[in-house]
Amino acid sequence: MQKTIFIFSFLLIANFSFAQINLVPNFSFEQNDTCPSFGDQIQFATGWSKYSNSASTPDYYNSCSSPNAMGVPKSFWCYQQAHRNCYSYAGLGTWTKVTNQNFREHIGTELSQQLVIGQKYFISFYTVMGEFSSGGTIFGCPSNNIGIRLSTVSYNGNNPVPINNFAHLYSSAIISDSINWVRISGSIIADSAYNYIIVGNFFDDVNTDTIQYNCPSCQNLASYYLVDDICLSTDSLLCNGGIDALPCIVSVNEIDLSNEVNLFPNPVFDIVTLSFQNNLSAEIILYDVFGKIIYSNRIQNENSITINLSSTSSGTYFLKIINLNSNYSLIRKIIKL
Repeated sequence: MQKTIFIFSFLLIANFSFAQINLVPNFSFEQNDTCPSFGDQIQFATGWSKYSNSASTPDYYNSCSSPNAMGVPKSFWCYQQAHRNCYSYAGLGTWTKVTNQNFREHIGTELSQQLVIGQKYFISFYTVMGEFSSGGTIFGCPSNNIGIRLSTVSYNGNNPVPINNFAHLYSSAIISDSINWVRISGSIIADSAYNYIIVGNFFDDVNTDTIQYNCPSCQNLASYYLVDDICLSTDSLLCNGGIDALPCIVSVNEIDLSNEVNLFPNPVFDIVTLSFQNNLSAEIILYDVFGKIIYSNRIQNENSITINLSSTSSGTYFLKIINLNSNYSLIRKIIKL
């Protein structure tokens, strides 16, 4: 009987752990090694890098930067809140008529797990057109085909991703909204053990459509889009809107607080304990996968607390801990059995 219970518990843990995982690390670009100060610094977003030719300049935006540089929501290039009103996003060119034909910008990262051949996966990302003006001149024009390609190899400036009119997910419709984020979503059956994900336009100029603005100050020189919250998962809910409710995670704050907090047991049946290396004053909030607050508490100078989850449904939850003295925050995932 004990062996049966153990096997059932193991399978339950494995199921919850796998089902709720977004295989795209740093999917919202919040984690960073360095604060961006100018364009062409996507490599500052942890794990991400340039997958297009060396002349391309995909950009990284973060609220740690200046509004006159690569800040969020205000930057040198545009004014746009991050999706979910978080702190970061990436920007890339999808079409241009001022450089070489088929000039594109692509970014990519390694997935946390290889895809399983024959398994169904859901894919989504958010995008908005980056329209901006300078000196009375309006730059940027709408285009289509921004999307995602999966790969078994990585690319770089010396070995860029090929432009061969294929993507696993893309928008065939021209996206002209420069205010509201648009979700592009779909699904695939994995036909290879893909372990890299790439974002950009993989279609050539002949197969890419644009809308040319008709005004004296419109240049119609290039198409530029911001991207955020990229999802690849076996969980259809996560990649079809569930990601919208997730709390923002800021990597610098997370690193500074992570060594101070210990959470156990996890997975948990009923009581989970949080212990703090030093006495901590903090706000503690527990969310479900849809962003609903399940538990909240504010503690003052405590070295540990317990949270009773015995009446909470089985599933995945996110625990946010905000240090009230430093405003540093930490997100931990909890599996409730």
